[in-house]
Amino acid sequence: MIFENEGTDGSNQLGEAIQELKKAEDHLAHARAEEAEAKHEVQEAIEKVEAAEKGLVEVHVVHVNEVEKASFKEKKTATLQHVWDEAYLKLGIARQPKDVFQTGGEHPKSLMSHLGVSLEQAKDQKVIENYHFGIASETGGA
Repeated sequence: MIFENEGTDGSNQLGEAIQELKKAEDHLAHARAEEAEAKHEVQEAIEKVEAAEKGLVEVHVVHVNEVEKASFKEKKTATLQHVWDEAYLKLGIARQPKDVFQTGGEHPKSLMSHLGVSLEQAKDQKVIENYHFGIASETGGA
């Protein structure tokens, strides 16, 4: 191999290459710092979302007579009346004068005397066991 102008050109090229390497390393360090900051921002946002959702529960409502079902998120501070009202909107069914809001399951209990209580209070007071509810329409009798 023959190296022409090895002295000056070679040291200039080496100096330029070192400068480019330093510049690239600085750029990489800056990019890593930005990535770390972005990860931190994402984590903070996730924590805010989780904190906001902690106050929410998944509510399940079945209209017994119509056999329609709806599930939706609701604040724990929402009253049973609000959940009942919201259920009609989600189900797309009109309220009937003799409708009854009740617990879900095989042995439903009427919640009509507890409509002013929040979901959280109803659960704490054991008025409800879970967030499964039913709407039943009184049927005509004798």
